[in-house]
Amino acid sequence: MRRVQYHMDLDWQYIQNNFDWLGHIAESLCISAVATALGLVLFMRRTALIIGLVFASGHFHGQEKRDFEVSVQMHPPHLEAYEMWKWQ
Repeated sequence: MRRVQYHMDLDWQYIQNNFDWLGHIAESLCISAVATALGLVLFMRRTALIIGLVFASGHFHGQEKRDFEVSVQMHPPHLEAYEMWKWQ
């Protein structure tokens, strides 16, 4: 019997350009599952699930925001703006 070996070249740039969103969704689902599992220790099932979904949506939003900022070459914010105790 003869074995045939296949060598698969993946175009990582194509995957990054067209399927990056899928990675963000997978990360969000994993974070949601972990946050829900941790929440089950202290909360009822429904409340823990809501907490998990909130973590997932926050993660997904943060990734998309970062991707946008990188794509438009936005400068990082000034850290002084986050010092709320100095606001007037």
